[in-house]
Amino acid sequence: MLKACRRAFMLALSIALLWTGFAFSPGTAKAATNLELYTPYRQLTAAPGESITYSIELINHTSSTQLANIGFTTNHKDWVYDLTTGGKNVQQVAVKAGEAQSLNLRLDVPLQIDAGQYQFKVTAGDASLDLTVVVAEKGTFNSNFEIEQENMEGYAGSDFTFSATLRNHTAEEQTYALAASPASGWEVRFQSNSNYVSSVTLEPNASQTISVQVTAPEGVAAGDYQIPITAYNNATKAEAQIEVSIIGSYNLSLKTSDERLNTSIRAGGNSTIELIVENTGTAALENISVSSVTPTNWQVQFEPKTIASLEPGKTATVQAIITSSEDALPGDYAMSVSARTDQKSADASIRVTVKSSVLWGWIGVAIIVAVLLGIYSLFRRYGRR
Repeated sequence: MLKACRRAFMLALSIALLWTGFAFSPGTAKAATNLELYTPYRQLTAAPGESITYSIELINHTSSTQLANIGFTTNHKDWVYDLTTGGKNVQQVAVKAGEAQSLNLRLDVPLQIDAGQYQFKVTAGDASLDLTVVVAEKGTFNSNFEIEQENMEGYAGSDFTFSATLRNHTAEEQTYALAASPASGWEVRFQSNSNYVSSVTLEPNASQTISVQVTAPEGVAAGDYQIPITAYNNATKAEAQIEVSIIGSYNLSLKTSDERLNTSIRAGGNSTIELIVENTGTAALENISVSSVTPTNWQVQFEPKTIASLEPGKTATVQAIITSSEDALPGDYAMSVSARTDQKSADASIRVTVKSSVLWGWIGVAIIVAVLLGIYSLFRRYGRR
């Protein structure tokens, strides 16, 4: 009797175990029960209008393929998100046993937002991942100019280039007119994408680099000059200020020592003019070269041809030796001389009068005498008759 009971019990236990095995045998895929969502950055700080990206791993810790529905939840309005895998938006993924699937979450922080902490949740089946974004400052609905280097220094007559970034912190496309308010005599131009422009168009929350090119007037006094710049339309406006510090000016003059701009010469002969080069600016000039433009087959030799350095208020003397062409006819000829540096130049025009040769004068006298003698001879021969 006892043996029969034992056999019945063992048979019932075997049937129960066999039934349990069939009921819980694993399939190729089932609802997710042991998945993990992982990212190393659970809390990030962002500015209004900024986009932040999370790289998330969905890890399958089971020994079978798992299916998971992907979700994203938040109670905050105006936040834009994009949850993708492999560059595509998906609602469900399958993860092989012991492997992981990469997810990418992009969050766009609204422009108009209060400072504070904002919570979000990513879900995959039964797994969930809590994320926090800290907005450190209150967002605004405006535009702004950012100047990379607000102050530059140089000399009068020089060019200055500032790099500015115009940002559209609004939710709409904006077309901005560009304007500057410099002092009289100053020139300001705007350049974008290698083109001179008077306006630019920006998409919402976009930015664009603009070059601001400033030219200082010749001879402007040393000092600091502020130039307001503006990008504006009927809805929004961005303002900034740049500053140019003038530390001196380049200026150069060229004249003759007797202040006469004319000389005389004979054909094939030469004449020497003494030139005075003066630094009339407030900054030193380096490597001043002297040159000329002359009639054909004329030559000018300068001694010296180059002035190494000339301090403000100082002068240097240059001898210009002019040699005319052998074939030059009597008359007036124009030529010019120049003194140049990398910063400044000066010119002077000189009138050169070519006089008749003495030899031709004596030849003329001889011709006249010969003519007179001929007339006299004819008069004596035929006059007696």
